[in-house]
Amino acid sequence: MGAKPHMPNSFVIKNKEIKFLELKLKKELNDKKFSNLKKYTYAILAAREFKQLKFPEKALEFYQIAKDIKVDENKIEIIQAISKKQTVTKSSIFFYDSNLKNLLNNKLYEKAILSLNPDQLNDPQNSQYRIIYDLLNVKIKKRAVKKLYCFEEYQKNPDDYQYSNLLCDLLVDYLRDGILGNDHIKVVEEYFLKHDLKEIYLLQIAKEIKGSL
Repeated sequence: MGAKPHMPNSFVIKNKEIKFLELKLKKELNDKKFSNLKKYTYAILAAREFKQLKFPEKALEFYQIAKDIKVDENKIEIIQAISKKQTVTKSSIFFYDSNLKNLLNNKLYEKAILSLNPDQLNDPQNSQYRIIYDLLNVKIKKRAVKKLYCFEEYQKNPDDYQYSNLLCDLLVDYLRDGILGNDHIKVVEEYFLKHDLKEIYLLQIAKEIKGSL
């Protein structure tokens, strides 16, 4: 680890870049190889991204697209976004009841990220979920991810030896360079084996990101 080139926590995006992003997302949603669940997840993540980038009209458009995709998923996030009424407890990190660890252990990554409410990730009491959300977002969207929720805390102390920082460091490198070295994975694996076996299931997601390169 050590000093890293800055990766912006958010970025200024121009209208032409928004149009390109919109067209790219819609092209992906028309990919016949994608299951309905994958299309639905992409649409929800697109809506969340536009919301995060302060383009509420585009966010609403993709929530509407997601609404029309036939999936057996809880659509409370869409209902809340379209109606603009708060139907989920404001402090809740979950849109609905979810056994997150069980979903991750069974590699149900789309269902896992759909259950998480990114609007609550900046709440200090939800800090442990930031790296989980980032791992899932990168696993699904690869280098198209524009923001890591773990980055702000990581940037304050990049040499802090804890699994959230080690995994964030790994994601920063991947988004910047498009590669993940075996040595990087080994550092994270060594940490889990020595210090935190109960959270080692997160390592599998990182390995799958590397394996998909």
